[in-house]
Amino acid sequence: MRQHGVFAEAVNQAEAGVEAVKVMKMGGHLVIVGSDKEAVQAAASEAAARGIKLLSGVELMGRKWAVTCEDPAEGEKQQCVVIKVGFQLMVKGPTEQAVGQKVQELLRNGSKLVKPPSEATGGGWVAVCDEVDQVHKW
Repeated sequence: MRQHGVFAEAVNQAEAGVEAVKVMKMGGHLVIVGSDKEAVQAAASEAAARGIKLLSGVELMGRKWAVTCEDPAEGEKQQCVVIKVGFQLMVKGPTEQAVGQKVQELLRNGSKLVKPPSEATGGGWVAVCDEVDQVHKW
């Protein structure tokens, strides 16, 4: 798991003597974790103020307090559309990052990148992949 940069300000503002709050990516969600309940609640409040949907309240997990919330990057990735044209896949999305994440998912599943994400004429971003699994050499 790696620390996520969304709540960097809250982590940096942790009070002296209180363990820093960590924000980690777990699957398609973010988890805010810390040993101090108030610090975790403050980070969760900041996340909610930024428009991030909280999926749980502050709950004790072992010796740490935790809150689960949606990962804004995952929401953008879900807004991407994958259109199959012959043996190619065209990925269209709202941002370069969202299209890049969807392309990485396709590459992990065996596709090959043909054209990296670029700005589309009508707005948004587009990338093109070959669906290698479907290509057979006879």
